[in-house]
Amino acid sequence: MVSSRRLVLVAQDQRLAIAVQGHLQKAIQLTAPVVRFEDVPGLLTPETDGDLLFVAGDPTDAHQIEAVVRETKVQHLPAGLSVLETEAVRTSGRLDPLAPYLAHRFVWPHQPRELTAWAQHALSPGAPFAEPLTEAVAATIRRRLINHTPSLTAMVEQLCIAAAHDVTVLIEGETGTGKTYLAKLVHDCSVRRANRFLVVACGTLSGNLIASEFFGHVRGAFTSADAAKVGKFAAAGEGTILLDEIDTLGLEHQANLLRVIETGEFEPVGSNETQICKARIVAATNWNLADAVERGSFRRDLYYRLHVISFHLPPLRHRPEDIGPLVRGMVARYGTKYGKRLYGVCPEALRVLEAFPWPGNIRQLENVVQQAVLTSTGNELKVHHLSPQVLTRADAPAATLPMPGGFDGTLKQTREATERANILRALEKAGQSRTRAAQMLGVSRVTLYKKMKHYKLLQAKGPVAYPFDEFNSRVSGG
Repeated sequence: MVSSRRLVLVAQDQRLAIAVQGHLQKAIQLTAPVVRFEDVPGLLTPETDGDLLFVAGDPTDAHQIEAVVRETKVQHLPAGLSVLETEAVRTSGRLDPLAPYLAHRFVWPHQPRELTAWAQHALSPGAPFAEPLTEAVAATIRRRLINHTPSLTAMVEQLCIAAAHDVTVLIEGETGTGKTYLAKLVHDCSVRRANRFLVVACGTLSGNLIASEFFGHVRGAFTSADAAKVGKFAAAGEGTILLDEIDTLGLEHQANLLRVIETGEFEPVGSNETQICKARIVAATNWNLADAVERGSFRRDLYYRLHVISFHLPPLRHRPEDIGPLVRGMVARYGTKYGKRLYGVCPEALRVLEAFPWPGNIRQLENVVQQAVLTSTGNELKVHHLSPQVLTRADAPAATLPMPGGFDGTLKQTREATERANILRALEKAGQSRTRAAQMLGVSRVTLYKKMKHYKLLQAKGPVAYPFDEFNSRVSGG
């Protein structure tokens, strides 16, 4: 008997699915796996061209089938989509709107011969569906990256090493580039996958709360400690803890963290009882920690402990090949969340999104796509659904914009000048409120403070000369 993942049955009604599976086994000696609707995203890749057969035993199955069909079509995945439905489902007409997007529709049990003839295609050559439970780690990582961020597939080998070995990992990159996603991927592919994955946003914590957040505290440890609290290092158990914006930690807290990494030991605030951290530590930063070490704001010994395996995530403006898959995945997700019947993204809208520089990276892209989905009508996301800000910036002929006098054109100088200008304008719009400016820029207040210090903006008073004034005015349409 042949088992083939070229044909997979997707069903809520397991009894009906087993009956169909038994028919195929008896008719053509083919064992077709049966999966749930929620398992489908883990099977699909842009390379898999097998067939999904949705088994609809009740009209209420139509909602889940519609969601999978839309998400598959939006993301341009090559899997074939067909439905086997009972007479009750066919009579209800609930699946009729999906007819243009389905390869075949069969009525069970009235069309067994037609179903059998069609199922023969499952034995034809092609790329089978993934088997998440048995596939190699490298295959899992590659599948998840190629579905969303294909430019990062060059990291597969290094990510496999990080997943296989219980060492600290450092991930560097601008805010919103996907550092949390990468950390979660390492966790999901490690032996710790069954345990918790916790994120600590270090940049949002004030200095006197960091120790309590990390290590917990006992009742009465300080004025507002009305009850004992379990810290993140204990709560993570044998899972993974991601310390985001680790560069914002003060030297005192860096020393405490170094001790945890070296010995695993820590004490809750107000307690003399030593506990052991069993979690794996992954650190993420928006800054180059090597530069912070040279400036004396980050401990050299801690940097070396964190830098066992490291990854650098390029900004989205340097990864144009990722925008298409990211946009389609977001449209699929938000389309389902908001009940929009979107089956595609028009090429013109995608070109506009690819032309935008995305200073806020993936986080900004997700916000724009979410807004577009909310305002969309029809079955395709179009240009007029996008925000005016994106349309104005994307339409600007960047290649013809004049560069300021004396600028030598290096990438570092371009980035720093643009970043400094964005900070100044955000502060101006926010009435010099660092809290509101940080929210506008998509970073923490601590990160904004550090960047202002780096660009010598803390003492700035009076009128400010913005770099790239002509450049910025033309890009913004001013």
